[in-house]
Amino acid sequence: MKRCVFLTAALLACGVAALALTEIKIQNFAFVPQNVVVQKGEMVQWTNLDAVVHTSTSNTLVWDSGDIKPNESYKRKFNKTGFFPYYCKYHTQMKGTVRVTETAVAPTSFGRVRALFR
Repeated sequence: MKRCVFLTAALLACGVAALALTEIKIQNFAFVPQNVVVQKGEMVQWTNLDAVVHTSTSNTLVWDSGDIKPNESYKRKFNKTGFFPYYCKYHTQMKGTVRVTETAVAPTSFGRVRALFR
């Protein structure tokens, strides 16, 4: 644990920025969590844990992941603030939202955030 804290402090001191990644699982024909809040410039990753193909498709066609096969992922960086509803093209009952804010938002029940290092 001490090594992890030391490494994190050393990387930040050297100017290596932490990149937040919010993970959304696709399981049991649902996006989990269904709604997330991220800061502008952060990444969202959808990982398909089902046995069938799904998509992450913006309602306004801002993005379309294409097919996300079982055990595969799709990542997208959100560079603009706003409210972005999305769905699965093959299973339209599957819906979710990504809210992108200008400033950092503490993790809540809207989603788990973990820091990765570039």
